[in-house]
Amino acid sequence: MDDMLDERQDDATLTVKIAQQDPTTVATRTISDAIDNVNVLVFDGQGHLIGSAYASSSPTSVSVPVRVSSGCTICAIANTGSSSYFDGISTFAELQAKVTPILASATALGAKSNEVLYGTIPGVTLSSGANTQAVTLRRLYSKYTFTITPSSDIVITGYQLCNVPNECCIASGNTSNPTTGFAGLNYDAVATSVYAGTTVTAGTYYIYENLAGTNSASNTAELRTSANAPNGASYLLITAKGYGYNGGWTSIYRVYLGGVTNAVSPVVDYTNFNINRNFNYQCNIVISGSGANDVRVTYSPTTSTRTNVYFGDATVGTYLYSDGTTGTTKTGHTVVGIVFSNQLSSAEYSAGYRHGYALALTDVSGNPTWGPYPGDAGLTKVTTFADYYNDITAGYYGTFTKGYNKSNGSYPAWQAANNYNVDVSHFTNSGWYLPSIGQWWDVCANLGKVDLISQQNSNSGNSTLYNGSTATTNVNNAIVAVGGIALASDYYYWSASEYDTYNAALVSFLSSGIVLSKFYKNYLAYYVRPVLAF
Repeated sequence: MDDMLDERQDDATLTVKIAQQDPTTVATRTISDAIDNVNVLVFDGQGHLIGSAYASSSPTSVSVPVRVSSGCTICAIANTGSSSYFDGISTFAELQAKVTPILASATALGAKSNEVLYGTIPGVTLSSGANTQAVTLRRLYSKYTFTITPSSDIVITGYQLCNVPNECCIASGNTSNPTTGFAGLNYDAVATSVYAGTTVTAGTYYIYENLAGTNSASNTAELRTSANAPNGASYLLITAKGYGYNGGWTSIYRVYLGGVTNAVSPVVDYTNFNINRNFNYQCNIVISGSGANDVRVTYSPTTSTRTNVYFGDATVGTYLYSDGTTGTTKTGHTVVGIVFSNQLSSAEYSAGYRHGYALALTDVSGNPTWGPYPGDAGLTKVTTFADYYNDITAGYYGTFTKGYNKSNGSYPAWQAANNYNVDVSHFTNSGWYLPSIGQWWDVCANLGKVDLISQQNSNSGNSTLYNGSTATTNVNNAIVAVGGIALASDYYYWSASEYDTYNAALVSFLSSGIVLSKFYKNYLAYYVRPVLAF
C-alpha cells in the first residue's frame, strides 16, 4: 500500500511548449524550417531517462509522463521523422553521443537536406501534478553565403567549399566533432561569361557545426593559414586569374571559416576556427591582388615571351556568343566563334577589347589573292618561326590602321575577311579581320592542345611547325563540335603577316602536321578564315 502511494506521489506530467529561434544574425537573411515532428526526452539530475514522448503533425506542445525530480534536463529534437529514432537511449550521455546520419553526398549540404532541430533546458524541477516548460529549438547547421569581389583586373574562375563535416552531434555542448569524417563540395566553376571585376556570389550552403578548435598563433587574418589551422577546419578555396599588361597569373586562395563568436554584435576571433550551430554567416571576401607574397595563396605566374602583350580574361576553347558572352554549350545561344587565345596586342587592348581572340566557324567564300604583287604593304616582315610566333598585330593593324578593309579591293583576302557576314554588332569587338600568322600559331597550340614552346625562338622558316595528326584533329574537332566547318586540309590559309614584297606567310593544317610557309601574294587559290578581338 505504501509503495503504491509513493508511486502515485511520484507521478507528474510535463507539457513542453515548442518554440524556434532564428539563427544568430551574422547576415540579414534568416532561415525558416518547419517543425514537422518532435521527440522529447527528460533526464533526471543523475542523467537517467525518466520520460519521453513523440508528437507528429507540426506540434506546438508535447505532453510527457515523467517522475517528480530535481535538476532535470529537458531535451526536444524536431524533424527526425521517427518515434523510434532515440530507442535505446537511456542516459543523457548517450544522447550527447548521438549523431545525425552521415549525409549521402556532400552536395546535400547545399540543399539543406537534414533539418534536425535541437533544444534543451537544464536544471528543471518537476513537481507532482502538471508542469509546463518552454524549449527553444535551434538548427544543427549554419547557413553560409559567400560574396567574392575582385578588383577590376582580376577574374574569379571558381570556388570549392572544403573540409566540411559530414555528420554532427545532435546535442549541443560538445567540444569537438563527433568523427574525423569530412567532405568537400564539388568544385563549382564560375560561368565562363564572367569577366574581370565581376562579383561572384557563392552558395548558399548549409554546414553542420564544425568544432575544429582554436590556435593562439593565428591571431591575425594573415595568420589564418593551412599551417595554423586545426585539423578539420573548413575553408573556401577560390581560384582567380589576373589580366592586363604582363599580368598573366593564376592564384588559389584559402579562406578559413569560423571565427565569429558572438550573437547580437558579432565578435571576430582570428584564433577561432569553429563553425557554431544556428548561425547565419555572410562572408564578404575582397580579392585585390595576386597574393604572390601571401602564404595563404598558391600563386603561379603566367608569362609570355611576346612583347607588348596584354592578358585578357577569356578562356580558350569556350564559345563566343552573339551577345558577347562566352560559354561551353550551344543550347539557347547563337555561336559566332571559338576562343583560341587570351593574349591581345597592345593596340587591341587599348581599344577596349579585354577578353581575347575568337576564330570564325567557317571560311569566307572564294579563294582571293592576298594583295598587290609585287608590293610592300608596310607591315613588319616575318621570316623565321620566332617572327611568326611574335606577330599577332599585323591583321588588326593592317585592317584598321592601314585601311586594308572591306572597302579596299586591292587587298582581296583582307577585304573578304573584314566583310565576313556573321553578325557581331551586338557587343564590343574589333570586327572580323585577316589573322596574323602568330594568331594561327595560337590556334595550333591552344585549340590543337600541343606544346610549341621550343619553336618560339627558332630561326627556322617555311617548314613543319608540328609533326603528327594531334593538332589538326583537335582544332577541327573543336570547330565541328560547335557546328562549324573544319579547316580545309588540302591547301594553305592566308595570314596577314608579310614575308617580303613578293610573299605573305601561310599556314596549312594537314593530317600529318602543321606547316608554316610563304607564297606569292597574287596566288589565287588559298583560303581565308577570319578572327576578331573582343
